[in-house]
Amino acid sequence: MQTPSNAMIDIASVSKTYNTSQRGSHLALDDVNLTINEGEFVSILGPSGCGKSTLLYMVGGFVKVSAGSITVKGAPVTGPGPDRGPVFQEFALFPWKTVLENVMYGPLEQGMPKKEAAAWARQLLTMVHLAKYESFYPKELSGGMKQRVALARTLAYKPNILLMDEPFGALDAYTRTRLQNELLDIWERDRKTVMFITHSVEEAVFLSDRVYVMTPSPGHIRKVYEIDLPRPRVRSELLLDRRYQDYVVSIERLLDEQDKEFA
Repeated sequence: MQTPSNAMIDIASVSKTYNTSQRGSHLALDDVNLTINEGEFVSILGPSGCGKSTLLYMVGGFVKVSAGSITVKGAPVTGPGPDRGPVFQEFALFPWKTVLENVMYGPLEQGMPKKEAAAWARQLLTMVHLAKYESFYPKELSGGMKQRVALARTLAYKPNILLMDEPFGALDAYTRTRLQNELLDIWERDRKTVMFITHSVEEAVFLSDRVYVMTPSPGHIRKVYEIDLPRPRVRSELLLDRRYQDYVVSIERLLDEQDKEFA
């Protein structure tokens, strides 16, 4: 269970209002409260435009809150920091750098010696099954491979928290499934704290310790699901697990009810 006393991320009564030229002001998030403990994998679900990505960007320090507070390990978030590693749907790789150079970039910026940075980057590329592609450029990679590089590059500077904004949303179903499995393997090994944004109910239930469902805009937390499923998770076993099926059906029904309620 989440408890503020041992929270890695604590979001307290957070709201976000955008000023727009045409409509004056737009309330994107309204009184959002959630807590993520150290080592937890938590997903945020909700319809498009509900503010879930905005919430993640505020935790990352890229967007300021309009009201309320966000703390990481008890310290207020005032901007981006190396303790929080973003992984976005857009791969954001440096096209002029090789795969190895992309992964080495963060450690080098942190002052790690080049030889040590290269060894660390190669270790991570092995972890994400790209050791043979270290000399390739991003344009020579598939979408799934680019996302693996993006994940390795984020892991390279050793953040405590992974902030993942629909990282697999643009991938085909087969690649998405493989990367979900690989992400869980990495998480089981390192137990980093993960805040994961997704539109997929199945993905959220498969990956998470807890799932927050948000309302349409202005977004706030509608319901929290504690996902009581065994780990490490094996997809073929979970698909036959009645508890997994019940979570998916319950969340899908809630989202359907919201669609009708807010139509």
